[in-house]
Amino acid sequence: MWMIEIKEEPNPFLARVVIAGNWDGNVEVAKGLLEDVYERWPKGKRVNFLITCGGFINFERLGRLSHLDIGDVKNPIPQAVNVLAEEAKKRCQQLLSRDLREKLGEWTDYLTLGIDSFKDKISLTKTYISEPHVELVSLIDLRTNSYYWTGKSYPTPNQEKGLIRISDLKTHFLNLDIGKVMILGCHDLTIFNNRNWEKTGEWRKKIKTEFRNLARVENPTIVLQHPHTTDSILTWAAAWNELKRTLPTVKEYASAGRYYNPDNPSQERSKLVDVLARTKSSHTIDFIVHIK
Repeated sequence: MWMIEIKEEPNPFLARVVIAGNWDGNVEVAKGLLEDVYERWPKGKRVNFLITCGGFINFERLGRLSHLDIGDVKNPIPQAVNVLAEEAKKRCQQLLSRDLREKLGEWTDYLTLGIDSFKDKISLTKTYISEPHVELVSLIDLRTNSYYWTGKSYPTPNQEKGLIRISDLKTHFLNLDIGKVMILGCHDLTIFNNRNWEKTGEWRKKIKTEFRNLARVENPTIVLQHPHTTDSILTWAAAWNELKRTLPTVKEYASAGRYYNPDNPSQERSKLVDVLARTKSSHTIDFIVHIK
């Protein structure tokens, strides 16, 4: 089903599960993968975080919630978001049994999981997705089994009518024992991209400005991004550069998108080794999952 290649560097700050190939977010398959990651973990190499991609696991379509329940997807009714987070938590708990949590806890304190409600299409900038959906990220303290939630707040233009946006921007910031962490969904990193600023609509400018201002107040030291796919070194380069300029307090950052080009699965745009190097700030353990 897969072959795991490990790239191990000295004194790693975090570990990444980087899936090279297509991935549908099946929870039982994901559980098997994390079991294999544990079995292959380099002995004696403890890290602060293990991070995964956007949509690492999926949960059911949003059939239980009507448009009236959700309200405006750009500023959804908070109770609806809470319901979705509870549904996502059930799926996370299905993935993260006590046994697996304790195993992973031998090597890391925190695990991040990208979890999407099921949809037919991968979230890409040019992919139009009108059906209601949500893209969440959970950070789990493996020592206490505590869950912290946020999700995508800055939809792609083609998601605006479908993405149930996380409008509470403060959920992206967490005070942990190792510092202030900023958690980003896939496209959220683009908040720090100044490209085509003049052509950016007022609603999008407002989100970018509010988020940047809040980030300057929060002063995070660690940034973790959860893209669905990253097969080019250029995809996030401008945004990472501007983020570092805007937030000089950031000392560590990383992302773990799938190395996969949905438009041409046999032709990624950059070499994997270059993508890995350009999406982090310091040493890591990379579990590269080659899908067979």
